[in-house]
Amino acid sequence: MNKEQMKQQTFELIDQLSPDETDDFLLLLEAMKRKNQKISSTYIGALLQAEGQDGDDEFIVTIPNTALIQNSLDIVHGGITATLADSAMGTLAHKLLPEHLAAVTSELKINYTAPGIGSFLTCKAKLIHKGTKTLLMESSIYREDGKLIAYSTATFFIIERKK
Repeated sequence: MNKEQMKQQTFELIDQLSPDETDDFLLLLEAMKRKNQKISSTYIGALLQAEGQDGDDEFIVTIPNTALIQNSLDIVHGGITATLADSAMGTLAHKLLPEHLAAVTSELKINYTAPGIGSFLTCKAKLIHKGTKTLLMESSIYREDGKLIAYSTATFFIIERKK
């Protein structure tokens, strides 16, 4: 598909969108802009509108709760919740390692404790143990009212970063 065909299909789609769908489409466009302008390093971070904050052996990520991340019950999709936990713990893992090393998720366990509702979610990732080959992390995800919606642990395998 060339750019002219893409423009035509996009204009046809825009003409068919309801007002709510128009708002959702704008969220997708903003995500593409954030990735294109290198405000976000990944498409998933751009789509989630993830905002990170460093702490001592801790990393905090906050995302808005938009229609793009909700399931058919109008609560945050469990897979998005797991992605938020994995992303926060993975970012912390990378921050704790020297530049020539990276970390990849080798195991993730998540327990859901409440529905993801409210205007935003905050994930707090912490280091439990740092070994020579693995990192053990935990994260807690809270909704706007402070209620815990999920608790997760993960193991990250330490690898050499590709040059």
